[in-house]
Amino acid sequence: MKALALVLGCALLALAPAANAGDHTNLEEDLPVALTDAKPIGYLGREVQALLRWDNRSDHDEDFVSVLRLEAGFPRNAQLSLEIPYRFGEVEPDGFEALRAEILYNLNQETVFLPSFSFAAALDFPTGNDAHGVDPTLKAIVSKTIPETELFQQVHLNFEWTMNDEVRSDERARAWRVVGGYSVRLGPQTIGIADVVHEAALERGERETLAELGARHQLTPRTVLSGGVGAGLTSESPDVRATLGAQYAF
Repeated sequence: MKALALVLGCALLALAPAANAGDHTNLEEDLPVALTDAKPIGYLGREVQALLRWDNRSDHDEDFVSVLRLEAGFPRNAQLSLEIPYRFGEVEPDGFEALRAEILYNLNQETVFLPSFSFAAALDFPTGNDAHGVDPTLKAIVSKTIPETELFQQVHLNFEWTMNDEVRSDERARAWRVVGGYSVRLGPQTIGIADVVHEAALERGERETLAELGARHQLTPRTVLSGGVGAGLTSESPDVRATLGAQYAF
């Protein structure tokens, strides 16, 4: 009976799901900069992510955006995410922004010569202040590791295109964003990131260009903390941007 109990116990342990772990090398959008990489989280992995972003503009108006995001590694080579943003401050009326549901799929593992490619599709639902229409977004993500280096250096390129479902007089029919950047290992548990963001928002006349620096640190096997700062490069951009974030695998 003792032997049988031992065998059953070992079988149950073998069938139990492995504990999920965070990954500070897996770049996530806005944690802490706009740049993301082509790598999805692990299959059946689950994370809760939170961030707070502060923008300060030349007229001293302050804008805050907080985001809660749930992410799951499913199906294989893919991830699903749902994010709920809340905006407050002096630029826009306080309240929830559009809820976003997204799926990202990785097409390939990179090789010595071939980068890793991922594509994502998202829907923004009209859940916020003065929201209207369901706006679809397509993303293309490219990541490539620089060979023959011990610092895990990578270059990344993101392109994002959004269609405005119900165009108003003060809006564009389409919005887009391009992000190019670089990530490097700063220590065993820390990744540094630098990027440049150029985007045309749905609001007509709004174009922003920012340079950003950030870091991601593996605090515990399941917890990653991140922080970043950005500086506007054009008159329409925020003068300063700061972001703090955290994610927890469960």
